[in-house]
Amino acid sequence: MIRCATLIIIAINLFAASAYATQPFELLLRLQNDSSAVLPSADVCGLLPVSLDGQLSEWRVSSSRPLTASKSNYCLRYDELGPYQTQQMALQWLPVSPLPDEAWALTLPYDLDPAPSAQLLQLSESFKAYPQRQRIERIYAWMVSNIAFSGIRRKVEGAEHALRTGQGDCTEHMLLAGELLERNGVTIRRVLGVALPKGQHRISAAALHNWIEYRDNGRWFVFDSSKGLLGLPEAESYIALLFYQSSQQLTREPFTTNLPQLKLFLQ
Repeated sequence: MIRCATLIIIAINLFAASAYATQPFELLLRLQNDSSAVLPSADVCGLLPVSLDGQLSEWRVSSSRPLTASKSNYCLRYDELGPYQTQQMALQWLPVSPLPDEAWALTLPYDLDPAPSAQLLQLSESFKAYPQRQRIERIYAWMVSNIAFSGIRRKVEGAEHALRTGQGDCTEHMLLAGELLERNGVTIRRVLGVALPKGQHRISAAALHNWIEYRDNGRWFVFDSSKGLLGLPEAESYIALLFYQSSQQLTREPFTTNLPQLKLFLQ
């Protein structure tokens, strides 16, 4: 009986892993030398995918060029670049198998605003009369009704700016929702990643996005007031690249190089 049960569990796990594997997500990275000097061969590094639609995953990253991977990122070697020359790198991200939630843990509590405005505190307190699950739903409804999506901005303006002006891009939506949810006892992750329509596997710069993931009844869900989504994504794939550990990480880029003359473009 024990042997039979073990075989059944193995079969279920193999089936789950097979079902989880899907068509890889593809990226095309363009490198451009913006200087009149020759740039030596060096590395371009990217954040390793972490989860898909809230589910932690093991990912396989492959490239048209030699690649080395660590726990949180991967690096590719590009060739010497002449003045004003460009090169392209093709990448593929493939989710291979789900990981247990214990594989991720917040090392330090995210730094909430140490001097919140009276308006933010009053708004946060207004949700505490409701049960936990209703707090999530009501915070989401308030965000959708009161904070307009302003379009993408390069500058991080913060939660208080969104509250004061009634608008913000996906980063401001994430920051304000994070303040309200965490002050109401909800376990959350602030996410840097990409969101693209289901069935689409080519990732462009327009897919880069910020959102919230919240824990409810033992499972992670998406809270994205800038796109009007609460719960499990049905129309889009949400791929997390980084769970922010502090506000200092908000300027983190998904691809980096240590040569300022080299410009990186996700096509």
